[in-house]
Amino acid sequence: MYLINYTKILRNLIMKKVILSLAIGSAIGYFIRKMQEDGQFDCVRYSADKFLRKSKRDLKNVADITKNEAEYLKDRLGNVVTKGK
Repeated sequence: MYLINYTKILRNLIMKKVILSLAIGSAIGYFIRKMQEDGQFDCVRYSADKFLRKSKRDLKNVADITKNEAEYLKDRLGNVVTKGK
């Protein structure tokens, strides 16, 4: 008898928590959507775009520097081998 009452109480508490969590999640989603429509997150998007563009440019620069350095070493090695013969 007591076990049945405790399981009912626990089930009710769990359901209340689930319903409360869903309501809070829905409210937060609604407010985030309204903020997005009002343009509150535009600065974040622009900052992320700027960061990604800079990262892409820096990565290309590193690749170019590495390629140039490899060509330089290849030429130096060719000159050393040619002088050695």
